[in-house]
Amino acid sequence: MSSATLYEGKLCCAICGDAIVPPTSRLAEDAAWQTKAALLSDPAREFEQLEVHYRGGKRSDAPRLEFLATGEIRKDRARVIEGGRLQIISAAESYEDPDGEQEVQSNQSYGREENGEWSVRPYYIATHEACLEVAENAMCRSPHDIVVRDLRTMWKVLRMRFEVDDSYYMSTVTGVVARPQRVQLRHGYYMPFRPASIMTGLPPSEQSEGKIGRWEAAYPLHVPNVTSAVLENLKGLPPATAIPEAVAFQKRFLALPPELRDHISSFLSSRNGMPSLCNGLLPQWVWREVLLRGDCLPFLRDLDVAAVGDFCRQWNLDHEDQEPNWELLVRRLSQEAWSVWDAESSSLKVPNGLRNRRRIWQLVEEMYVGDLVAVKRATQMGSDPVAVPRYWNERGELVYPVMRVSAGSRENHRPYYSSHSRSRY
Repeated sequence: MSSATLYEGKLCCAICGDAIVPPTSRLAEDAAWQTKAALLSDPAREFEQLEVHYRGGKRSDAPRLEFLATGEIRKDRARVIEGGRLQIISAAESYEDPDGEQEVQSNQSYGREENGEWSVRPYYIATHEACLEVAENAMCRSPHDIVVRDLRTMWKVLRMRFEVDDSYYMSTVTGVVARPQRVQLRHGYYMPFRPASIMTGLPPSEQSEGKIGRWEAAYPLHVPNVTSAVLENLKGLPPATAIPEAVAFQKRFLALPPELRDHISSFLSSRNGMPSLCNGLLPQWVWREVLLRGDCLPFLRDLDVAAVGDFCRQWNLDHEDQEPNWELLVRRLSQEAWSVWDAESSSLKVPNGLRNRRRIWQLVEEMYVGDLVAVKRATQMGSDPVAVPRYWNERGELVYPVMRVSAGSRENHRPYYSSHSRSRY
């Protein structure tokens, strides 16, 4: 688990939990992607309208507010100036040479005077531009029963997380203290704990941990040599005595029309990953097609089909008596991110960018509205329990009546993924 101390005073991505860093000449080339931020905001101001109408959940006699947000969540490109201050970059500008002068504060409600009138600024939530793209891919392509399928639902998840975090901040802070720019989550964003990194005093993007490096800070989109790296994990399948039941199953399976075979194969997807034990019921070439189609491994859709074909031809020349065990490879790649995909404890050899993409993908799949309310943290002695309004259910649908939910309570907020993560395998 990552250390909160490591990120103290730094603006962090609300999706992946790693730092969004200002562009500097000291920054390594492979960390440049972490300077490119995306700011999410809600032009419909759904949270604010609900907050005013229900007085933050304290107005129990308020009539039901029928609110329908028709607009989309806005996305603005930006770069960090300092702390939580960012500069918005227009579509015509570049990150390297922005001309715009619009500065905003992230992760807080505030206003300022404009032309003699007080103007309330949008509530901006900061993410990495790349992490937002990975998140949108997960929303569209995940084969599982996940909550977040659009940006508005993700906005509600992140906005309520900051509402909880702000409530803790207000109940514990005395004097002038910098507002935290990273929400603490129970799983620590599936980052490894790095005590050595804390002692270096360097920002997260400028640290290295030997050969593995900070894989959780690797660029998750365009991963170099991803196909060859994945194929290096293939093991040979020695000839074995044919099992009559398996042979009979294969004959029946192969007799089906291709579209039916593809449909059946799509049910191999499992939210928690398939077990590593192979059963040999499907031919190995079917497992290869499962890998290439990306139905079961939707985070891995950028494999080079031509390169895989070249690999297979070379394998046949070098291994006449063995075929590649595609089944084992698919099963291992499907397994849960925090166990198999953690570089420090896994024998799976994949690029760091793919590891990070898989981590972000899992973070998105596990999101639900109100997922932070059940996490209780220490407050000052004698202070009132931290409570937040509950405007939406876990899927982001409006609820009535609106109540305030105490942090640490599980009566109204159970972990969504614990009861909806049944395997399809």
